[in-house]
Amino acid sequence: MSFIPITTPVSEIINKHIVNGVFIEDHLEQSVISPDVFQKAKEDVEQRLKVKVKFGKCSSVLVHQLTRHSLQIFEKFGNEIHHYHFPTILDIIELVDQGHKMNVRPFNKNGTLAGLKHIHHNSNTFIAQNMVNCWKEKYGKDDEVSFQNILLEEIFTGLLNDFPKEIAQKKSLTVLLTKILYESKFRKPQKHTGEWIVFAQKDNVNYYLCLATHNECKDFTDQVVYERIKPCLAEFPEIKNNFGGQI
Repeated sequence: MSFIPITTPVSEIINKHIVNGVFIEDHLEQSVISPDVFQKAKEDVEQRLKVKVKFGKCSSVLVHQLTRHSLQIFEKFGNEIHHYHFPTILDIIELVDQGHKMNVRPFNKNGTLAGLKHIHHNSNTFIAQNMVNCWKEKYGKDDEVSFQNILLEEIFTGLLNDFPKEIAQKKSLTVLLTKILYESKFRKPQKHTGEWIVFAQKDNVNYYLCLATHNECKDFTDQVVYERIKPCLAEFPEIKNNFGGQI
């Protein structure tokens, strides 16, 4: 038995195993969370934010969203539902608050959200994309399948020292996936892509407003995020004139 090459890019293999992104109403059916449990979780999130965020401010909208995700309650964004690993989002906010270079981008200067910015957090939906970005950045190869087969054959040959051919063949793909995931995870934060943390800046202070997604804006325009952050203006009236859009 010789090495059996793959015919599907690893990124597609990963995508097929990500249960995230397609809206199915039944996914929103959760076991009932009592108000007391939600309140306790909310207080925990607020305490974590006090530790993480020393210079900026977090809106009640964002706190509510983070509380949902801390309780593993799915949230609907446009036609999709998502559940995020909220400690990761807290870590990203902390890095931005401390002035680290991150993947921060402004919204269209002529759009509804002009004057706002968004940070990318690496959600499950973007695992494959981050892997591909890392792959091309490190190896500079556009033919993903061909180059992956070269690495797989090298891994397979090495595994033959310790395993029978059949087992080595099965293990080689797992070893490659682990390698790519590890490398993509430890890329510089400013190179990560993912879903959005929307925020405003005024007088060198960051106002972290809400979570949002690229696809909901693509499918429904920026208006959907505009509606989500409206309550933030009552909470932070000082940022109202910071927007170039309709807010």
